[in-house]
Amino acid sequence: MDGIIYQNTNDPKVLVQMGYDKIATNYLEWTSGKPTARLEYLGKLLTHLENAPQATVLELGCGAGIPGTKLLAERCGHVIANDISESQIELAQTNVPGAHIHFIKDDMTSLALEALSLQAVVAFYSIIHLPRGEQQTIMAQIWTWLSPGGYLVCNLGVKDDPGTTTEWLGSAQMYWSSFDAATNLQSLQRIGFTIIDSHILSDDEDGRIVPFLWVLARKGLDK
Repeated sequence: MDGIIYQNTNDPKVLVQMGYDKIATNYLEWTSGKPTARLEYLGKLLTHLENAPQATVLELGCGAGIPGTKLLAERCGHVIANDISESQIELAQTNVPGAHIHFIKDDMTSLALEALSLQAVVAFYSIIHLPRGEQQTIMAQIWTWLSPGGYLVCNLGVKDDPGTTTEWLGSAQMYWSSFDAATNLQSLQRIGFTIIDSHILSDDEDGRIVPFLWVLARKGLDK
């Protein structure tokens, strides 16, 4: 990845891109070695998702493809896997090959997908990397992409953080932001989602306990 030229390295999303390009392999090893609610919430999604073998599912922030993209590819008809990091996309393409998987390297807020074209959207540890003004925008965009009755499963922040940049995993600059949990749930409901399941669960990040709001929501049939 040494040949990549990054534009505007003060942009939070460029910091995220650079960070994950730098630590992609280390991040996979780190996440693979600790408990996560990813599989639990993918299981909740797949339990609710009707006719999964025919469903088109978008994953925002696919990372190296394990475990999320891999499970979705095994159970769903078509998977669109998106990540802002080229290194992550390259790992995912290696880890999860398949003709029914379409990989897109891009900022999630720049994706151009057809309205009503998706049956589910998955976003684990990804929306939190957007400036928080864009987090509500992407949730509204997800609404337009989902078909009636479609599902969103994601995790979001639980504290009022307008934006934080820190060194992460020993070598990468990383950016996060968030609203508190109540604001996030209210935003989803205001857009029109019905909350099916929501819990605040904590991750152990090298001895530091970090809570996240995990949500399974359904696009209402009345909009």
